[in-house]
Amino acid sequence: MRSPFDPSLVQPIDCKATVRRLWDYLDAELDPVRAEEVARHLRGCAGCREHFAFANQFLAALHESWPVVAGSAAGDANVDDAESLRARIVARLEAEGVRVA
Repeated sequence: MRSPFDPSLVQPIDCKATVRRLWDYLDAELDPVRAEEVARHLRGCAGCREHFAFANQFLAALHESWPVVAGSAAGDANVDDAESLRARIVARLEAEGVRVA
């Protein structure tokens, strides 16, 4: 039986393709071949690693800033408004040394 991941299918990709796939890569939503294409590009490209680092910091800030309200469902009125969430995310990113415009 053939493995679902065939390394011979992995092709080099450019920065544009890498950045386009970055969020799906971080969310583990890419198939193994596409994920490896992004990973290989990131290992060799400092510029794209900066995008990756920012995206990781952003997701961490988002997860730490998102209020968890017991018993509330997504979209409930009990969850803070978007501006309050944005302010907490920006503060968290700035605490990590990321400049936010």
